[in-house]
Amino acid sequence: MKKVLIILMVVVMAFTISACDAGNKDAELVDVTTEQGINIKLPSDITLQTINGVPYYANLETGDNVVFTVMETYEGLFNEFTEENVLALYQTNYSDTSLISFSNDTKINGKDALISKITTTTTDGNNVTIAFVMVITDSTTYISNFTYGTNDNNSSLANNIDTCIESITIN
Repeated sequence: MKKVLIILMVVVMAFTISACDAGNKDAELVDVTTEQGINIKLPSDITLQTINGVPYYANLETGDNVVFTVMETYEGLFNEFTEENVLALYQTNYSDTSLISFSNDTKINGKDALISKITTTTTDGNNVTIAFVMVITDSTTYISNFTYGTNDNNSSLANNIDTCIESITIN
């Protein structure tokens, strides 16, 4: 469990970038296939970027970003992620962290899934919302972190977050 939490925190910290109010809330949704084998609809202003050779999707003007991670599923992994554990992932590095929603009894396109949303303040003082999504197959767990400005009414990601999450399919 600790290893999983450490991996997730590193991913989230590496890609939680500041958000400003310069988005295109009406950006068209486009089909994207990630290197991790995830098919998803993302706003067209969220494009493939790399940092230190690691791919992620972002709008560099707004700071909205989506990071994908894949890890091996092991017995009991899904049950280890409680509301408290998901919240603790972010509380250790960010201030004013609050859980908005948590569901670990849902499915996304027929696969077991966990969907959680939190709000927090980054180390740069930006208020962001993070949607933490796990989709689990027999041998693999697919993790997506969607980060966008909490008060950004022009964010295409914020305005389409539920559609993006519901569109996740695994190759």
